[in-house]
Amino acid sequence: LAILSGDDAHDLFTRTFNPALVQRESTVRSQHREAASNVLAVAAEKLHSPRLATLAYQVKWDAFTRVKKAIDDMIAQLTAEKEAEIKHKDFCVDEFN
Repeated sequence: LAILSGDDAHDLFTRTFNPALVQRESTVRSQHREAASNVLAVAAEKLHSPRLATLAYQVKWDAFTRVKKAIDDMIAQLTAEKEAEIKHKDFCVDEFN
């Protein structure tokens, strides 16, 4: 973890990563998602269709679902790594004694 949070890593990340590019792509995707959601919502209202309304809602919030899944996956991976490190530490302590 120190490798990723050190000054050298921060400097490398700052030099090689351009957040402006990510933000533009994210903004464009967000605009497209919002437009699709609005079209579906208007059609749902016009046709009195709860299925289309649900679909409009899902399209609008789908990005958050993927982000939550990614965060959950990261938490699961970190938990597994933590358990492996604890086992390794316990093994080392037992071997040392």
